[in-house]
Amino acid sequence: MKADLSKIPSISGNNGYSLRCEEVKINGESAYCSYSVCQHTILAFKENRLPRTSFQSCATAIKAGKCKALKMMVEEIRKGESLYFEDMTALIKEVEERNKQARTIKRKRDSVTISSMVKKSATSQTAITDVYAALLEETTKETHEQIDQHMEAKQQ
Repeated sequence: MKADLSKIPSISGNNGYSLRCEEVKINGESAYCSYSVCQHTILAFKENRLPRTSFQSCATAIKAGKCKALKMMVEEIRKGESLYFEDMTALIKEVEERNKQARTIKRKRDSVTISSMVKKSATSQTAITDVYAALLEETTKETHEQIDQHMEAKQQ
């Protein structure tokens, strides 16, 4: 039976809260994990949807009662509010606004640019814009050549 996500306040995808997990190690160090990912992992484990080869350290921690995120989820559900939530939407808007307000450096008129250093050749060919189409065309030519050779051999 699937969990009612409306009862879990901070499980949304725009939750940027992360926690240091002693149970998940990366290069021998405790990892920082997305709380939202932890919540979905816990639900998948509880609902037997977690593949055996995925999130093995999480499954072990959940079984042993050592999962920090599980304890946090229980606390949030009991209180009925988001305790561990960082709104990524608000953060993204804040960064975008900061970037809009940042001054841009204007280039001096006579300064050297990369494009001014590249020598342009009058005989340069245009780039192939559709690689797939070019490969398909090449393969088709080869196939037609093979068919023609086969037909010629048959006629002889």
